[in-house]
Amino acid sequence: MKKLSFFAATMLFINIAVAQSLDDIKKYVLLNQTKPAKEAVDKYLAVPKNALKPDGWYYKGYTYDLTSKDSGLTLVQSNALKIESFDAMKKYFELDPKGTLSLEQNNSVLFDLYVGYSSELGVKAYTQKNYEAANEYFKKAVEIHDFIFSKSLAGANNFKFSAMDTTLILYTAISANDAKKKDDAAMYYRKLADANIADTQYVDAYQYLADYYKTKKDDVNFAAIIEKGRKLYPKNNDYWMALEIEQATDGVEKPQIFDKYEALIAKHPENYVLPFNYSVELYKYIYSDELKNANTNVYKDKLTKALNQAIAIKSTPEANFLMANYLYNNSIDISEEARKLKGPKPADLKSKKELEALSAKEVTDAIPYAEKVVSLFAENAKPKPSEKTNFKQTLVILKSIYEIKKDAAKVAIYDKKIKEIQ
Repeated sequence: MKKLSFFAATMLFINIAVAQSLDDIKKYVLLNQTKPAKEAVDKYLAVPKNALKPDGWYYKGYTYDLTSKDSGLTLVQSNALKIESFDAMKKYFELDPKGTLSLEQNNSVLFDLYVGYSSELGVKAYTQKNYEAANEYFKKAVEIHDFIFSKSLAGANNFKFSAMDTTLILYTAISANDAKKKDDAAMYYRKLADANIADTQYVDAYQYLADYYKTKKDDVNFAAIIEKGRKLYPKNNDYWMALEIEQATDGVEKPQIFDKYEALIAKHPENYVLPFNYSVELYKYIYSDELKNANTNVYKDKLTKALNQAIAIKSTPEANFLMANYLYNNSIDISEEARKLKGPKPADLKSKKELEALSAKEVTDAIPYAEKVVSLFAENAKPKPSEKTNFKQTLVILKSIYEIKKDAAKVAIYDKKIKEIQ
């Protein structure tokens, strides 16, 4: 009987000691005495049976988070404490799925850890250009966010997280990219893209992924992200088109590259950039050394067709200038062919006459395109240097055309305009 009483008394003493130990931890926490609180909770959890109970883990999470806020700590030291705090909170919820203590405190430890990693450690490291660390901190904030959301935990004033913290995901992707972790950046940007977010501040996600898949030569994902980008960000269509052109023509030499352009034009018949860029490529190819002594008529036909299509979609100074310039130069080429025909044979004379007529037609056809460049330039309040250069060259073309036509009055007009912009 005495032995039983002694055993009961011993157990009572142990239970009192445990209760006092938890009370000590609470007291230190309330008094914001982080060092003794941390020592007390470590000693408490060092007892094997205490480690099987949830309360000690909750207070470890609480105490370690509180300790991590010491202004004298480095980012690395603060991070180490926060990691242990979050691990303790996860252990606490394993032992008490209802999270009674955490709920009583509006889950403040977890929400504070989220803020600590995202708005404090992450931002501070990024500001210091420590992108590797910033990325790790933002990733940890994402992990904590997802843990909180998975358990449908509410903070103060019943605040709850949405399924995705888009701003945090964006920061995680940006910091990963700055840390040269291209694959990680793509993974986080993909989260935003998969959510079909269309806010303008997230357009980088789609642009990054498009370039990423293009570089990886992942044609399936590239096509999908370009299509989604066009749908959600139609104002950025020129960018999507430029990437699609790059992807389709990468490594393709001329003239095979022209087939690629024609396929894209057929796919996007209302896009201005495609036929214009195609025209530029054709023009450079026609007047390249490679085709110096070759018959370029087939490419000239393609050029005029592409330019007409571009101008029909959008009559820009650039497209009109290229057409005027091409027609003028082509008229000179044709005139040179006619000059070479000096034979007295009727067939030669006929061919020469036909070529001279065609040359005259090309010159005349160039006029409205050149005049369009002039009129559009007059409407341009802030012309770029390249636009000024094209404008001046257009005036030179018009002056030359009217010299050919022997129209002295028009020659004088354009000569004066040329001098005015010098």
